[in-house]
Amino acid sequence: MSKITYANLDWQIDKNVLTVPVSADFGDVYFCKENGLNESRYVFIEQNNLQKRLENLDDYQTFVIGEVGFGTGLNVLAVWQLWQKIVQQNPNTNSRLHIITTEKFPLKRQDLQQALSIWQELTPFSEQLLANYPPPLAGCHRLNFWQDRLTLDLWLGDACDSLSQLIGQQKVDAWFLDGFAPACNGELWAENLFNQIKQLSKPTTTLATFSVASLVKNNLKNQGFNLKKVKGFGKKREMLTAFFTENDTQNLAISQQNSAKFNQIKFRYNKKIPPFWTKIPFLQTPKTRKKIEKIPKNPAFYLPNIYPNDIKKPLKISVIGAGVAGLSCAFALAMRGHDVTIFDKNAPISGASGNIRGVLAPKLTELHRLKNDLHTIGFLASCRFYPTLEKIAQKVLATPILETTGCLDLLSHNRVNLDKGFNFPKELAQFYDTDLTKQSTNFNLGQAIFTPKSGLINTKNFAQAVLSLPNIHFRQAELQSFEQNNQQILVSFKQIQHNHSFDHVILTTALATCDFLPQLKAFNHSRGQVSWLPIDIKTAEILPKIPLKYGSYFATFYDKKTKQNFVMLGASFVRDTLDITPKIDDLMSNLKDLQDFMPDLAKQEIFQQNLENWQGRASIRCQTVDYLPLVGQVYQTDFGKNSHLWTFSALGSKGYAYAPICSELIAGLICGEILPLSETMVKKLNPNRQILQC
Repeated sequence: MSKITYANLDWQIDKNVLTVPVSADFGDVYFCKENGLNESRYVFIEQNNLQKRLENLDDYQTFVIGEVGFGTGLNVLAVWQLWQKIVQQNPNTNSRLHIITTEKFPLKRQDLQQALSIWQELTPFSEQLLANYPPPLAGCHRLNFWQDRLTLDLWLGDACDSLSQLIGQQKVDAWFLDGFAPACNGELWAENLFNQIKQLSKPTTTLATFSVASLVKNNLKNQGFNLKKVKGFGKKREMLTAFFTENDTQNLAISQQNSAKFNQIKFRYNKKIPPFWTKIPFLQTPKTRKKIEKIPKNPAFYLPNIYPNDIKKPLKISVIGAGVAGLSCAFALAMRGHDVTIFDKNAPISGASGNIRGVLAPKLTELHRLKNDLHTIGFLASCRFYPTLEKIAQKVLATPILETTGCLDLLSHNRVNLDKGFNFPKELAQFYDTDLTKQSTNFNLGQAIFTPKSGLINTKNFAQAVLSLPNIHFRQAELQSFEQNNQQILVSFKQIQHNHSFDHVILTTALATCDFLPQLKAFNHSRGQVSWLPIDIKTAEILPKIPLKYGSYFATFYDKKTKQNFVMLGASFVRDTLDITPKIDDLMSNLKDLQDFMPDLAKQEIFQQNLENWQGRASIRCQTVDYLPLVGQVYQTDFGKNSHLWTFSALGSKGYAYAPICSELIAGLICGEILPLSETMVKKLNPNRQILQC
């Protein structure tokens, strides 16, 4: 997720006296000067026959569009407008649209806004796109627009590199090739691009492009596409359409049989998963583990043997654990139309996820490392996720889930070069010298990095919002055992007399995950205690309004429910204990950290007296030996790829940053989608990675 260069634009006035963008570097237009929206509709929607194909999707079927050249996003918005009409006509179905688009030189937000302002009829869509538009960092930025059953993956960076990182069970149904013309940007249209397109296509995949250049035609033919020239838009004489044949006898026969009406084909998976039966071993108590069959030291990485078009009705899914991991997984699956029951032996967010407030802020590292930094990827996804959840659950929420305050990281200079090489996108991070830090806080705190998207999570509001969804149910019960029988998992609970059967089970049980999966090395764990104190308005006005990170963290906030101001310190770090009783020693540790790192702030009266007025909450955080969570299918030798057991565990202290993107990964794996993370990252999170095995 290294920094991306913005597009360099010129603005020209067209025949309709509209100011339109032109690439200063490539000398080509972003859209037809006469009518770019109609051009998008004709070239990409009509020539891929999208209206008919989208109208005839099966329930729970996902249609995937792949685009090379996001540009102004005009193609995406045109398809979105069409798709919304189809969704409104069929509100009770669960078909979904997934658009995957690439862009090496994205427009600045203000340039994008100006370019799209021409199309007033697209304003409802462009406003949502602009509100979620990511900073210029390489990699995948997933944007979910749940009300329209639309997922947009915007991959920033070289198109070939981006497409090579895609992983998942699905293939692309229709391609939009809309990069600058080969004569202007020949590098884009290299052979490797067409090879990546081939790898992501299937025998019903269609393609449309404005270009009829020999370079484009020859590369498509060489990769197995059957080409057809059709009339171009406006004054353009010709354009290309194509469908994929894959160059083998069987698929060529399919393609030839349907060549006359290739864009009306509805491809369905016919693969059947063989029946099986196996029992998943589990641990009765934290002290004794049952023996299980030895798992290979380095099991091969693979995607689950689950096919998206096999899903014809809502899946019945059990999530064990009602912390941020479990609630986020439940949300991701429920928004795809599936029925989710969450079980926890305690009330929701009773563990580490349930502090009075959570601090959502990135742990910055060197810019060139961000591309493979899960925390930064997760943080950016979280900044989009929590406001979206607020809108979905606005009827049950009196106050926001995420209060965007910004945050000052006082220790980032230990990890990030703060000299002239500091070149983060300002949307992510800005360097504050000593004077600017004092101006922002009224205290002498030294140099810092300001992260404007950071904020405070109201954890109770988060839980309330997720649990308000109609197809999410919560039951307080303690997991006892589970076993897999054919395609079902039978689950028993201590407080429930009868077993329950589910299509899938997801373990989000933090430290207890190792009790049920004894093939895993025990997680490292520690107690963290958060301390907070009610303060009066006068004190609140003196203290910094911006949360501060310094190894620990400091924050002030106003709770509308109690109409009270608070100051919060956290969190202590005590290794190898399961004791969650709040302790005075942990409070003193939090105060000492404040004194050590911010002595000027620690001089305030409230930190010197009235210790008996402080409140505290302790919980156990856990993490793996490589500090990455477990996200994915649990491998077992008896049923391997057919396992319907999953886990999302060991989030450490980063739960609210990790949960949204990792839950999208879990949901994508279960539903057989193209995933929101690179293949490299998916492998790193695999629960069966060798370093975690006993």
